[in-house]
Amino acid sequence: MKISKSMLLCLLVGTLTIFSACSSSSDSGDSPTIDINFSTNTSTSSLSKASSQSLANSLTFSSGTITLTQIQFEVENDGGDSVEVNIEQIVNIDFATGETSPDLSDLELPVGTFVESRVELELRDEDNTPSVVIEGTFEDSNNQSHPIRFEFNSGETFEVEREGTVTFDSGMNVIAEVTFDPIVWFAGVSIDMLEEATKNNNGVIVISETSNSDIFDIVADGLDLATEIEIQM
Repeated sequence: MKISKSMLLCLLVGTLTIFSACSSSSDSGDSPTIDINFSTNTSTSSLSKASSQSLANSLTFSSGTITLTQIQFEVENDGGDSVEVNIEQIVNIDFATGETSPDLSDLELPVGTFVESRVELELRDEDNTPSVVIEGTFEDSNNQSHPIRFEFNSGETFEVEREGTVTFDSGMNVIAEVTFDPIVWFAGVSIDMLEEATKNNNGVIVISETSNSDIFDIVADGLDLATEIEIQM
């Protein structure tokens, strides 16, 4: 059985936490709903000690846009039957605020108890426009600041699974918190690499498939690894 909503979409590249909240509705017959919220990490202070040794506190990201085309939220019961909320529509996520356009809230969920849940998210890949654009600053070993811009244009699909019983009751509101963490994507990049990176005519270190591609390959691999995160209910 499938439940489809032609409304929205998203991307996961960090931590996804799902938890229940009290419903504001007094009608016990209301369908449970899910709100998808986004937050971001902007500085290297969150890196592990081992990773932070390479970048110190040299990277800060402050703005950008992430564009998605699809999100699938699927749950499966112990009988093997699954229910899927499938959202297909362009959604822009403001990296600075986590706000989405359009809104990603009050999506209907099925009532029931499920033993497995899965979230699948797909980046936009319809033309040469990057699906991920994040801008910030890089501070070199001489404490000089340089603008930096990361561009990613691929129809990457990310999937996170969680095994464990979860129950959706009538009137319940479920909140899915998605955290984007580009600092983790850059964990394999050294200060030396960024100091030696080429800049465009405006003095910006652009990291993309066609500019500083050696750094781009490392960051793109890090983006893939960052999806290997457990979903917590």
